[in-house]
Amino acid sequence: MDELEIILPQEADIPTSENEEINILLLGETGVGKSTFINAFVNYLKFDTLYDAKNEELEVLITSKFTVTDENYEMKSIKIGDNDPNELADDKGTSSTQGCIDYEFAMGNNALVRLIDTPGIGDTRGIDKDKENFENILKYIARYKHLNGICIFLKPNSARLTVVFRFCIQELLSHLHRSAKDNIVFCFTNSRTTFYRPGETLVPLREQLDELRKRSGIEIKIDRDTMYCFDNEAFRFLAAIRGGIKFNDDDEKSFAESWRISAEESSRLIQHVRSRQRHEVQDTLSLNNARNMVVELSKPLAGIEQVIQINLSLIKSQQDDIKNCSKNIEDLKKDLYIPQVDLEAEELQYPQTVCTSQSCVDVLTTGEDKVKKFHYKTQCHSRCYLTNVTCNVVNNEALRHCSAMGPKGTCQHCGCLWNAHMHITYDLKVVEKKVVDPNIEMRISKTKSFQETKAALLADKQNRTELLRKEQHTINSINIQFAKFLRQSAIAPFNDAYADYLDHFINQEKIKKADDLFNYNNEILDGLEDTKRVYLTKIESIKKAIENGDSSEQSISPEDIERLAQQLYSLELTGNTLKKINDIVVSSQASAFFNERNNSSMRRKRMFFAKRARGNRYLPQKIYQALSSIWK
Repeated sequence: MDELEIILPQEADIPTSENEEINILLLGETGVGKSTFINAFVNYLKFDTLYDAKNEELEVLITSKFTVTDENYEMKSIKIGDNDPNELADDKGTSSTQGCIDYEFAMGNNALVRLIDTPGIGDTRGIDKDKENFENILKYIARYKHLNGICIFLKPNSARLTVVFRFCIQELLSHLHRSAKDNIVFCFTNSRTTFYRPGETLVPLREQLDELRKRSGIEIKIDRDTMYCFDNEAFRFLAAIRGGIKFNDDDEKSFAESWRISAEESSRLIQHVRSRQRHEVQDTLSLNNARNMVVELSKPLAGIEQVIQINLSLIKSQQDDIKNCSKNIEDLKKDLYIPQVDLEAEELQYPQTVCTSQSCVDVLTTGEDKVKKFHYKTQCHSRCYLTNVTCNVVNNEALRHCSAMGPKGTCQHCGCLWNAHMHITYDLKVVEKKVVDPNIEMRISKTKSFQETKAALLADKQNRTELLRKEQHTINSINIQFAKFLRQSAIAPFNDAYADYLDHFINQEKIKKADDLFNYNNEILDGLEDTKRVYLTKIESIKKAIENGDSSEQSISPEDIERLAQQLYSLELTGNTLKKINDIVVSSQASAFFNERNNSSMRRKRMFFAKRARGNRYLPQKIYQALSSIWK
């Protein structure tokens, strides 16, 4: 076995050594034994046998604490290593590792192994904490150029993968660039009970990966080359011996065999990850940056589609008026200006939960052209710091947990169900304006003929219509490219939100129609529904092409996403609006995140002082009542 040299955990500095760097990312469910594995792994690689390990100094990278029963059936606590501020060795049920940290050791003369430990998936602090951990993992690995291996740790004998873990695996794979698929391996801990084989976990794992292959066309191999079975108990046995616990010869013989197998598996794992083509971390980081850009643009683009449909309707109505005009030139000149609507984004001071049901919104008719505006009049939670919620989307499951909702999912403020509500950080408002082409204005001022004026005005309206339709086509085409990127780039497909946002605006138009059935222009609603139908049809064809491995489907890169976004911002009629809205979206989400963090900190302080106050029987009743109203 190669000689190993232990190097202390590194904070942020990237070694400048010319050695081969083997970077391995460790991921797994809370309590699977990931941290114990790190201590065991370095010793399995250093010592071929348990006998060798017993007679040498034990290598300890992470503080570990566990209890064993001695020969008199008395519980004894065993602790190895010094206190590590990044570990909660005594906090049962909570992910032991509190943040990402790496551990390095030299192997031989030319290899540096770096194990990147991460917080456990399925943390008892909730899925919100899991999502935060994923974001921190991405930020942490950004300091390295490549990953050789991505180890997903599993218990070997779980007939069903937990719902939380299935969700988190999906979340993880949706963040990883597909170039990482060949670097993924599965490590089974405590496999002595399953004869050093994957056990019952293999069936649900195969099922989940098969579902992934059907959805995305990406196959993550699951065979002997990608599965490794260890037994952390052999290392714990050694630690217990060092702690003074007595065992008989049969016990030692059993654990000696466990050590031998685990040492062989450790060597096999290192050989495998060294043989893989490196995953360039920048691929995954670029994927996530581009994906965030696509998600941020989804609602503004759907809103612009609604505005275009309204503007086309307004122009058509004006064209009909001009065609039917039989008066004089002065009357025609009143139609020189084109009535249009535009979108303006307004950042909210605090995130809000609003109700979108028909009884809780107002449809306002304003202006000479009777433009209908949508107003969310019912703010069910004016300062909503709900986490893990998708903004500006109706029917988001996370809203069940908004404090405005009762135990049965009914809003305690308006009485509607949770699925009619929406969490918003900014408000999109429809504003009216009148536009005129200076060239057509000058031309008409010089025209004396009634018919010439009429023809010029109609031509101007037609030009505006054609330009709107051209921009509509460009927007729809770019949306298709965005959707293709989301499906092509990640290992697990990330659902794009554009169709959901179209549904949102389609529902708005249906409410407007119900409010004024006889005067509503059906072309607006029909246009939105047609846009959604065409979009979904094209997405389905892209999905099938990817699943069938069609090489004719051109791939979309993160650089392409940036270029397409700039193309949107440069559109003559709608580009400036899109850019302004996107700036507000980014700003509002950053503010919401900041407020959420501040609010979370304040909650902890309030809980602390509330406990202190409730325990103080000398606190005046009026002061206690005042404080209680704040602490609620």
